[in-house]
Amino acid sequence: MAGPVILLGADPSATTPAAVAGLLAGRTVVVLPTTAAFVHPARAAGRVADWLTGQGVANQVLMVLNRRDASDGAIVDAARAAGGFWLTDGTAMHARGVLKETPLWEAMCVAHGEGAAIVGAGGGAMLLTDPMADERGGGLTLGLGLLSRMAVVAGHGCWPLHMVRRIRDLAGEVPVVTVGDDGAVVFDGDRWSSHGSVEVHQRGTSATLAALEAR
Repeated sequence: MAGPVILLGADPSATTPAAVAGLLAGRTVVVLPTTAAFVHPARAAGRVADWLTGQGVANQVLMVLNRRDASDGAIVDAARAAGGFWLTDGTAMHARGVLKETPLWEAMCVAHGEGAAIVGAGGGAMLLTDPMADERGGGLTLGLGLLSRMAVVAGHGCWPLHMVRRIRDLAGEVPVVTVGDDGAVVFDGDRWSSHGSVEVHQRGTSATLAALEAR
């Protein structure tokens, strides 16, 4: 059975819901700072790794910053053996270009299908859907498609309101989930739940998590 998917508004902090660590317990989580390639990726990965270690979750950082890295045999092998993945906050568009249709992303999807958890934070959360919210102008574009027929706007407190509204309007029937910096949306393999600052919109109006269940 496929593993859980956890969508966070931001990388972990004191406000990260306790349920996140619970879903990762007993796993070795691979931290991928791909979205942060241009903004101190080692720091981004280190913050996540420190938080995971503090929660008692084993972890390994893989510095996947370009498509060459995403085809590296040792990195792909490590992904195949992982019990979970954490995509850090950062630029979703860059990470999509690095990961899409690569051996690493294929290995991550296979591992997820066999039970590995996938966590996306900020831009890493947006990256996992298709359509994907476009941080460049408030539109929609292609994402990695792990979660289809839904979109995520993560860390939306930093987004101009007109951009968020535009994404919601353009999405039409597709549910749009906005996740604040202290929020999380979790699919545990059976059902969706939310924690902290989370909103769901469909057809431009407020909706509930039931819109995700009906995808």
